[in-house]
Amino acid sequence: MKTDTTIPCLVTDVIIRIFENVSIRDLFSILLVNREWCRLAIPLYWRAPFSYTKTRSKRAIKIYRLFLKKKPQNITKQNLPTLFDYPLFLKELNYANLLDYDRTIVNVREILKLLIDRGINLNTFVMDNTAALGEHIYGLWTDSCYNPMFNSLVYVKIYSPFPKNRVIKTLVDNCTKLSHLDINLYDNSPGRIKMMLNYLEELFNAQKCLLNLRLVFNNGPGKSLIKIFQSKPESFKRLELVNWNFEECDWKWLEKCSNLTEFAITNPQNQISEILGINFEIHHLKTSTAKSIKTTHWHFGYDDKISNFYFHSERSSTEPYFDEPIVIKPMNYTGRKTKSFNKLLNRANSQNNQ
Repeated sequence: MKTDTTIPCLVTDVIIRIFENVSIRDLFSILLVNREWCRLAIPLYWRAPFSYTKTRSKRAIKIYRLFLKKKPQNITKQNLPTLFDYPLFLKELNYANLLDYDRTIVNVREILKLLIDRGINLNTFVMDNTAALGEHIYGLWTDSCYNPMFNSLVYVKIYSPFPKNRVIKTLVDNCTKLSHLDINLYDNSPGRIKMMLNYLEELFNAQKCLLNLRLVFNNGPGKSLIKIFQSKPESFKRLELVNWNFEECDWKWLEKCSNLTEFAITNPQNQISEILGINFEIHHLKTSTAKSIKTTHWHFGYDDKISNFYFHSERSSTEPYFDEPIVIKPMNYTGRKTKSFNKLLNRANSQNNQ
């Protein structure tokens, strides 16, 4: 008796949904299966080419430069320098990795302009420590001509040792859908600090969804920050406040944070424990190989497991890419489905049959 070994056909939306939940390594295997799966997997594989490894970022920049050689009006589906329009798939930009290989203003501007010309709408923007670079290069992305690229941001993480006035002002001008903001508010000028906090309040007020917020500011003005929180306490889902100066601050506003599921702080005052309770855990956040910062965490959500801290998960939610992104060439190869994908496929089918 013959056994039917064919895999059931799935609609495109279902296949993409499955692809979105596999690791990058499995996604790499999937895009080599056949043309159809390649077409569906490539946008997911190229959505964050500047994240993770520097080797991959360097390779991605080489691909992007192929598009820079052509005028925007000359780039069409029939006239692409590669098989796919790779810049069009960008959803997450790690600006620090981009700067690692294009440190001149001209080159950075060319790539940013390319993204604008391609109509890119980012949902994630990350900038790690770029102390080795000058502030003039660090702040290029805040020029107003690049604003359209940041209108759809939902996730922002910025850790750079430069004043953040322009950064926060850019977010204020463009972002209304932020769900995650993790930023180090480094500054030593009282005038700039006051302006920065004003922008920060505008940013909070502009958001249309609950915010997961982590603010780091060594000896920052805690009283001024609390005044901002008091004006809209229901806007936050998770809060982590690191290294601020909260001496003589009143924490009664925490009682009005009706949507808060997690709260964390360095050196908590006794009043916080009186309001939130004594059921908390300590986390040691490593800032270097020899130094760590102790933060105290409270959880209130029914679905939150203790020790599963939002900003300090033990395992990253994403897995490293291969060293080099794949640039697919036309091929007639039809390969075998990967075991990991078959497991996901069977799981999806069983759920649909229930």
